[in-house]
Amino acid sequence: MDGYRCKGRPRKRWMDCMKDDMMICGRQGCSAARMWRMACTTLCAPGSDDAWKQIVEAAPPDSVWHSLRNCVAYQAGVWQNLLSKGIDDVIQPAAFKLAIVLRHTPSELTVRLLAELLRLHPQSQDLTSYVLALLTDDEAQWCGGCGSGSSSPSSPSRSSLTPLGPAPLRDLQLFGDLELAVLSASREEYDAHAKLVRAEYSKLTHDNYVELRIKVLNQFSQIPKLYHTPEFECFEASSRENIEREICTLREHLLTGRKDST
Repeated sequence: MDGYRCKGRPRKRWMDCMKDDMMICGRQGCSAARMWRMACTTLCAPGSDDAWKQIVEAAPPDSVWHSLRNCVAYQAGVWQNLLSKGIDDVIQPAAFKLAIVLRHTPSELTVRLLAELLRLHPQSQDLTSYVLALLTDDEAQWCGGCGSGSSSPSSPSRSSLTPLGPAPLRDLQLFGDLELAVLSASREEYDAHAKLVRAEYSKLTHDNYVELRIKVLNQFSQIPKLYHTPEFECFEASSRENIEREICTLREHLLTGRKDST
């Protein structure tokens, strides 16, 4: 099972979708771009194309996990797939999509873009408060890609973001669960994700990275329940399988001196 389906329903794998995105990026953009356009159109947000360009310019390269075409696009695909299966939507659907795209955007840019995009909306303050609540929630910041919060090298610090009011608990939990969805990917997709995570920490020596990664994965394995919403319950078993498999592989690396990825 992977992060795009729960029980056997056929669909495109993440890696296939990434290939499709690379083919159409010049014309329509990647999954993250499509989600951005969809949300901005719903909100009648002015200047959305210029805002997207700024997001792209500030984003990490595609050679690491926390990029628009990898981490964000994966989460966008998971969320759209869940919606297509008929789950109850969140209280602010378009704003939720904005938050998905902005998850790894620098905090100062996030605040400025929200102010510009939502300035004409009659619910501007409520929508801004909602997005910032999602982005600053401690649980939602715990990233399944690297296993760390906003202090990780490739994830921006959001200490300057102060939400004006909370989002509903279910929405916060869904946003957090969505960030961990990649842990349940198929073996092939999970290993591709792990290689991108390693690239993100290329400045660390092999042994230092392996030790840190094992520590992080052990923290995940000790959490009684990785996912907190019914919509993501079916992701639990495969996530734990991937976590344990990577821990075993990394321990073998330390014992044998292997330096290849999982």
